[in-house]
Amino acid sequence: MGLIQDRGIESGSRLDATPSPRAAGGTVGGRPRERPSAEKVRPGVWSVPVPLPGAPGYVLVYVLESDRGPYLVDAGWDTPEALVALEAGLAEIGTAVGEVQGVLATHAHLDHFGIAGRVRALSGAWVGLHPADVPVLRHFASDPAGRVERLMRRAGAPEDAIAGAVDNLGRAPLDLPMPDVELRDGAWAPVPGRRLRTIWTPGHSPGHLCFWEEGQRLLFSGDHVLPRIVAGLPEPSTPEHDPLGDCLDSLDKVRDLPAEEILAAHEHRFTGLPGRVAEIKEFHEDRIARALAAVGTESVTAWEVAAGDLRRSRPLADLRGFALSVALSEAMACLKLLARRGLVVEHGGATERWSRPGLG
Repeated sequence: MGLIQDRGIESGSRLDATPSPRAAGGTVGGRPRERPSAEKVRPGVWSVPVPLPGAPGYVLVYVLESDRGPYLVDAGWDTPEALVALEAGLAEIGTAVGEVQGVLATHAHLDHFGIAGRVRALSGAWVGLHPADVPVLRHFASDPAGRVERLMRRAGAPEDAIAGAVDNLGRAPLDLPMPDVELRDGAWAPVPGRRLRTIWTPGHSPGHLCFWEEGQRLLFSGDHVLPRIVAGLPEPSTPEHDPLGDCLDSLDKVRDLPAEEILAAHEHRFTGLPGRVAEIKEFHEDRIARALAAVGTESVTAWEVAAGDLRRSRPLADLRGFALSVALSEAMACLKLLARRGLVVEHGGATERWSRPGLG
């Protein structure tokens, strides 16, 4: 099962590795429970699971205590059920949504940022985000069906596949809050009484952030480093945008942190950061090699590459809507990185094509 795969926020790509036996928080026999209760992670740090719409998973919202009131790392999807779960979890801890002072969003995806505006309206809290993810919010504000259709045409999808992919997608724009506070790389997050440093880790989104808590050696990893799956990648948005290359570089930025525990946004907390980073990088390099093998003696489209064996949890023919768009985005990301490495050549146009050097 991939994380909300049908909504295109995570790729749901599984590694062959099993979870660390030291994994903690929300697990039964090494596997995530349906949805655990609020849980104390460390003194002054709690996790509150918030459900996702139409999926059995959840987002782990982390609550940081302070003398001024609680601060949240991520907030959840904007649904009535998510708000009820967040309110209930905070009540278990002994606080309330109305007491929240700030929301530190790891990134702008709807399962992390969507309810932040409602929290702000109920509490007066500020909402923080890296500025590189503000365009992501504006992107989500455009019609979903149109976005998927444009991506599929760029990838070279056949017309019948395009029609089938967008039939059930809405065209109403989303009303998303803009952030109040810019969270910049290397800065101390404005949480009183804590040495919480922001680490810019682009890849899964252009402005993805991790937060490093020095005092208790905790890494709030968002979707950058997850215990069992590999988060999806966006399509390259400009000629210079290299999301997979960014992701690999960002993994190196956190690999050597002396983390006692990694507080991921999905599944469960875990330990063993260097080993997990190595597994994720190995997965990406294997997928890159598979994408290169799909570029034969003739030019190909991203659709043709995505239809091959790129180690996805479901074949391309079984995907629809945003799940299909993630598969195409990841194929494009592999091809972009291969082009940066000089192993393929990109040919522009309304439908992009890729070939080995010298083939034209």
